[in-house]
Amino acid sequence: MVTSAAGLIIGLVAYVGYSYLQAQIDKVVNKMEAASSEFIDVLLEPVKR
Repeated sequence: MVTSAAGLIIGLVAYVGYSYLQAQIDKVVNKMEAASSEFIDVLLEPVKR
């Protein structure tokens, strides 16, 4: 029973860590998408002469 409890605790810690890292990755991806969208908008602006 001790090994089952230890396995469940390790699994829970791994799941929490995975969820945290996935959230961090999602934040970075959202920032990259916003930056690329702004960059495309700059590229599409007409040139002022």
